[in-house]
This record gives sequence, structure tokens and C-alpha cells, in this order.
Amino acid sequence: MAVLDRHRVARLVELSALEYTAKGAERLLHEETVAFLVKGAYDDATEPARAEFMARVKTMPETAWPWSTVQSMAPRGGGGGGGGSYNVNLAPKPGAIAPAALILIRGQADSADVDPGNRLPDRGTAEAAVWEPLYKALDNWDTKTILARVGPQGWVSGGGANAGQPKDTGNGAPSGGVGTGTNGDKGGNGGGGGTGDLPAPVPPTETALTWKHPAVIVTGAAVVFTAGVVIYNVSQNRSRQRLEAALSEQEEQT
Repeated sequence: MAVLDRHRVARLVELSALEYTAKGAERLLHEETVAFLVKGAYDDATEPARAEFMARVKTMPETAWPWSTVQSMAPRGGGGGGGGSYNVNLAPKPGAIAPAALILIRGQADSADVDPGNRLPDRGTAEAAVWEPLYKALDNWDTKTILARVGPQGWVSGGGANAGQPKDTGNGAPSGGVGTGTNGDKGGNGGGGGTGDLPAPVPPTETALTWKHPAVIVTGAAVVFTAGVVIYNVSQNRSRQRLEAALSEQEEQT
């Protein structure tokens, strides 16, 4: 089974869109959220996913860190959540136009405490056929389709199947007594609402600050990731200084 954290995907869609529009103080205000998302996804990712992510961010301007990790390469109006300044071929490699952070999210390592609603059949298997539209939407960074598949209890397929739901026992009822959520009924876990309700992303905590220190970055990943953290801190300090100077100048003029 593949693990795909729908909460992180929903937050990535949000930040990818914000990366394209946010300027100045607003951009500075949300840098910590971007850093928190990337740190969490990096910690939970497999080594191959981390290596692919590192290879991707190496090609991006260091001064754009950490926003470069959530930047979509989709051209404006192309259905993506953002609009980078990069040229994209008519038929890009699957996943090439999606933000780099999605590599980490799609490459999450499995564990016993994974939310069942974030488990999907491995792509290419018979069970995954119903989820292929979602996989393609992730490849193409089709955010409209992606968000339409985020449900309160788990991922929802186009046909109404919910990820992580028990299989039918043969008597017309799921073995675990949890509703599918496709018609607004409540399941055994007390969840309700339609499939269009986005789950609330987990808010940043104090751990968001710890990843900026090079000592907590996993060795082997490397230099670019650690360098990115340092650059992020330096640029953040400079941005705050410029913002404070601008505010002081405005106060003096008034």
C-alpha cells in the first residue's frame, strides 16, 4: 500500500497557490509554515524520496528557499496551484510540474500509526485502477481534482470509494461499520459532512523551529538541505530588517 497524507497535500496546494501570489510581508509571514511542512514531510519520507527531492531543489535558486519547495512549475492557467517562471514542455515528465515537496509527501515511509484514510493501493495494481485519476492529478498538479478527492475520513475516489474503509462483508454492510461518507452519513468514527469538506491541516508547533538548526538535518542528505536552512535563516533576518526599516520610515513620515 502507498501512503499519501491528504492533510499535507491539501496544505501544499494552499501554499503553492500562495507562493504565486504572496508578496512582501505576507510572504515573510508564511515562510515558517512552508518550512514546517517541508521538515515534516522530509522526516517521514523514505531515503529514495529524500534523494529525489534533494536532486530537484539543487536546480532551484538558493535565494528562493524555502518557497522554492512549494513552487509549481505549471504555467499560469494550466490548472496548477502556482505559476513558476520555468519553461515547461508540452509533455513534461510526470510529476515534473508539481512542487518539489510533493516528492517527499508521495514518498512517505509506511508505519503502524499511519491514518488508514491516507493509504492507497500501489499504483499499477488492479485495486488501484479506481484511484488512477487521483494519481494522474498529482502527476499533472491538477489541484481542482486533487482537492475534490480529499475527504474528512480519507481519500475519496471518483466512484465514491473511500480509502481505508473496510471491505464489504458480503451482506451489504462494511465489516467495520464505518460509513463511506459519500452521501453525508456519519461513520463509526463520528465523522460527518460531505466529501468536499477539507480536513483541517495540522497547525505548526514548536518543532517547526528545530529544523532550522543544521544539527537536526539528517546526515547524507546533505549539504544542499542544510545550506538551504542557513540561507533561509539569513534571508529571513534580512527580510525582517527591511520590513522593520520600511515600517519605521512610514512612522516617521506620519
